[in-house]
This record gives sequence, C-alpha cells and structure tokens, in this order.
Amino acid sequence: MKRLTGRGLTPLDTSFIIHSKEIDIDGGYTIETDMKILATALTDKSCIVERLQLHYFSLQVTEFLEALKSEKCTLKTLHLYENKLTEEHARELAGVLRENTSIETVILNECEIDCAAAKALAVGLEGNDTLRTMNLWDNHIQDEGGRALAEALKKNNALQTLNLWGNQIGDEGAKEFADLLRVNHSLRDLIFVYNKIGDDGGDELVDALELNEGIRNLDLFGNPLDQAIITDVYCMINNPSRSYYEGGLNKGEEGGFSENTTLEAPPTIDKSCFPILGGMHAADTESTASPTGVGELSACCWTEAVAS
Repeated sequence: MKRLTGRGLTPLDTSFIIHSKEIDIDGGYTIETDMKILATALTDKSCIVERLQLHYFSLQVTEFLEALKSEKCTLKTLHLYENKLTEEHARELAGVLRENTSIETVILNECEIDCAAAKALAVGLEGNDTLRTMNLWDNHIQDEGGRALAEALKKNNALQTLNLWGNQIGDEGAKEFADLLRVNHSLRDLIFVYNKIGDDGGDELVDALELNEGIRNLDLFGNPLDQAIITDVYCMINNPSRSYYEGGLNKGEEGGFSENTTLEAPPTIDKSCFPILGGMHAADTESTASPTGVGELSACCWTEAVAS
C-alpha cells in the first residue's frame, strides 16, 4: 500500500494516486484543497485505486463525495479510521452508499459513531446491492443504533459481514438482530464481540438461528452470557445437517434458497477488516490457539467450555 503521510496533498500527488491500487493518506492537518485533489484523482479515467484508507479526513467536501458517487469510481474498499463521523457526516456517507456501485467494503473503525449517526448511516444500506462487508468496530451505536441497522438490513440482500465489535449493544439490540435473522438469509458473519448482550438477548438469537440458513459465524465473545447459550450457538451453526442459503436473494424470493443446498465447509472469511487480538484475527477460523486459550472452536465463538 502506498502512503502519503505527514503533510497536505499537492497537485503533484494526483498522478501518484491515480496509478496506485491501494492508497493510505494520513490527513494530519487536512484542508479542503486536499479532498479536492483526491476527488480529481478518483474521477480520472486512468485511475486504478481500489482501496482508499483515510485517517483524519473531512467527509464534507462536495467534490470528494461526488467522486465516490461517480460511475468512474473504481474503489472496492473505503477505510475511514479515527474520522469522527457525526450524524451529518453519516448522512453524506449514506448518500454515497445509495449511489456507488463499486464499493464492497466499508471500514469505520473508531469513528465515534453514535445512535443518531448509525440511524443516518443505516439509510444507505437499504437497497444497496454492492456492499458486502461493513465494519463498525469500537463505536457507540448502542441498542437504538443497532435497531436502525437491523431494520435497514431487512431490505438488503447483499451484505454478508457486519462487525459490531464493542458498540455497547445490549439485549434490546440483540432482539432486533434476532428479528433480522428470521427474515434475512444473506448475512454470513455477525460479530457482537465485547458488547452487553445478556441471556435474554442471547436466547432470542439462538431462537432466530433455527429459522436462519445464512449465518455461519455469530461471535458473542466477551458478552455477559450464560455458557449454555454460547454452546447452543456453536452447535447450531456447526450442525453438519444444517442447510445454507446461497445467492443474492433471500429465502422465498425467485432464485433464492433451496432446501437441498448444503455446504461442505464455510467459505474463507475476508479477515482484513476485523480487529486483531494478540496477533489473531477475531474471525480466524484456522488458528488452533487464541489469546484467550479457546482453541480450534473459535470459528463460531471463542469459549473454552465448548471445547471441553
């Protein structure tokens, strides 16, 4: 990945950006001119950028937002970290998600996203048929924001991975996602690590899994749950007789789930958007050791008791 750090952008950087597949830009003391230069590069007919990583950048520059919406946009991954996303910023990003047809992964780590911002962002998920992964790790979404995301995903058949690691989501939020899992069969990985989900929310999620043919990784590590619930989740997801939905439509829609569709093994998970603990990704399905001593059953939930 090519990096531009420690200074503002200049017109001389345009060619460098255009001819790079991956760009990491540390804004530092970003000004509006920087975003306009970036927008010029992204809309150039020769631009090949597929991954853009921005640190401390403004999302309120019209030219940049229009560049992301442009048919010329080649981005597949938009990684914004430690960019404070207010409700207004999230609304602008939602507008991008409604119009962009190339971005498959959005990473919003530590962006101080609160309930209001999550609600605004959720609007961009409704009907989006391109985005496959959204990482909202370590924000402040809470139950209310979670409810908005879950409602939006009832109208989304494309998203496969949603990482809500460390978002203060409790039982009420878990119940909203349980309702989602009863009707959405395209979501594959749902990460609730280090939230506040208790037994009531956990029971709802277990109940929803009985009706869901899509989820292959429901990670509840670090929540105040009874061990029996963790075990139930693991056993249900890893039941060899379980059928899995395949395709871009939900069950009941033309071309969607078939009762005879089964998988030999879960597909490889793109772990690039997951936070790392002790050198191992949270979604690591291959490692036989973890910083918590969980062992090889981490494909679903990290827990020693299941292994025993």
